[in-house]
Formats: sequence, structure tokens, C-alpha cells
Amino acid sequence: MTKRKPPRKPSRLGILLYRFSAIPGLYPLNLARRLYPDEREIALPGLPAALCGLRVGYASDIHYGHYLDRARLEDLAEKLNALDADILILGGDYGEDSQTALAFWRDVPDLRARLGVFAVPGNHDLTGISAAQLGKAMRRRSVTPLINSLVPLRYGGCRFAVCATDDSHMGYPEYARVARLAAAEPFVIYAPHSPDALAEAYRASPEPFFDLALCGHTHGGQIALFGIAPRVSSRYGWRYGNRYRSGLIREKGTAIFISNGVGASWLPVRLGAPPQYHLLTLKATEEKA
Repeated sequence: MTKRKPPRKPSRLGILLYRFSAIPGLYPLNLARRLYPDEREIALPGLPAALCGLRVGYASDIHYGHYLDRARLEDLAEKLNALDADILILGGDYGEDSQTALAFWRDVPDLRARLGVFAVPGNHDLTGISAAQLGKAMRRRSVTPLINSLVPLRYGGCRFAVCATDDSHMGYPEYARVARLAAAEPFVIYAPHSPDALAEAYRASPEPFFDLALCGHTHGGQIALFGIAPRVSSRYGWRYGNRYRSGLIREKGTAIFISNGVGASWLPVRLGAPPQYHLLTLKATEEKA
């Protein structure tokens, strides 16, 4: 597998700008250090009746380090625990690089959800360590890593599963393996770090092996004017443009939700793409995607 070059770290300009980000009136800098809750229902065709009302917490792209300090990390953990979610999924890029990703798992307060907390690797996390090493750091905090793996769960007497492949940029994703594991499950939540994984995931089985996908990585473009970002950090950005930039998308009978993420990458600037964390409540619909 050909690896892309490692993702960019915060620039010297970005570190300087962050020092001024609390000054009133510097809106793009102010916005990058805020955090907004996004609570919504997601209607899914064919959702088992017993799974209606399942509450899924989600947060991605935290980027602990120069642009997000210990106080903001503790605030994030408090907000995630207050969601009172049935499951909590963390979508990768915990730090700016491997060192700060490991620091995230050392410093983050305990996270809670009724059925468990799950986490996937991101490209920034794997710049100097393997996904297996990252997974060990997660387990030490009682968090279940999802790395080319699937975990079956039960809610309301109904079985469902959460799964993810390794990062599509810096890891070794095994799409066919995850598709096989998901084949027998009545409802599957797939949580790859990047929506770039979707193209390969669709090729892994005749029909999509998941019902709902949760992704991060794009940061909503960080700068988006009238819903359009000049650059989306995606391998397939040249092909799909802003299609997988942010929000809810329906295709191939599935629902795909893409988060703007919590932190910032390279420059601590946002406009039209506010930082966010999510509580997604599932409900059924008769409509086909």
C-alpha cells in the first residue's frame, strides 16, 4: 500500500495566530477555539424497531496540542459525558502527531457511555506509531479500539454492531475483512476516520456492509463560504469536491454523517465550519435513500 506523505503539523504562523485567538473581533480565530453541540435525529430506512432511540455520541479531529490545551480537553470530556449517550465513538486525530495522540490518551478524563466508548485511528495519530500501539493506549483508558474490527452490541433486545477500518491515509485498512465481519449483523455503524474510506468500502461487498457511516477528517473545510470550501482535505476532493465536506449525505441506501471536528489543523482558523461534537438519535423511516 502506498502511503501519502505525513500530514502537516501546526505552522509557526498558526502557533503565533493562536496566541491572539481570544482577542474579541478576530472572528475566524475566535471561532476555531469554540465548540458547539450538534444534536439531531437521523432517520434510517430499515432500522430495527428496537434500535429506535439509540443515542450515539460522536467527536472527531481533536488535535490535542498547540491549538487545544489541557483545559479545553477537560471541557470536551465533560461535554461528551453530559450527552448521556448509549455509545460514544471517537473518530481519530487525537493529537497533532503520534506523540500528542499518546498524550491525549494519557491526559483525557475518563469517558462514559452506557454500552461503551469506541475509538478509531486517524492519519495524524499514525505518523510515528502503529495503530496497534495506539490501540494499547486506548485500552489503558477502558476504550475499545476499532481497527479493522467489529464489536457486536445489544440495545432494546436487538443486536447491532460498530466497526471501522484502519486509517485510509496512514494505516492498513482491511475493507474485505470488515465487510465479512459485518455480513451477519442486522444493523451496522461504520466509523472510518476519513470519508475517503467510503469508495473502497463500497467495493468490498456487493451491497454496502454498513447502514450508517460516521466520519471526520475534513474539518468541514475549516474555511467554507456559503457552504463551499475552497479546499477539502480529502484524497478524493478533486473528484467529489464538497460532496463529503460536512453534514448528512444519503447514498446507496446508507446514511453518511461527516463532522466538522473539534480542533484545527495547520492554522487555527475557521469560517463557516464551526467546531462541533454530536449526539445522534436514530429513528426509522419508510423512505429509501
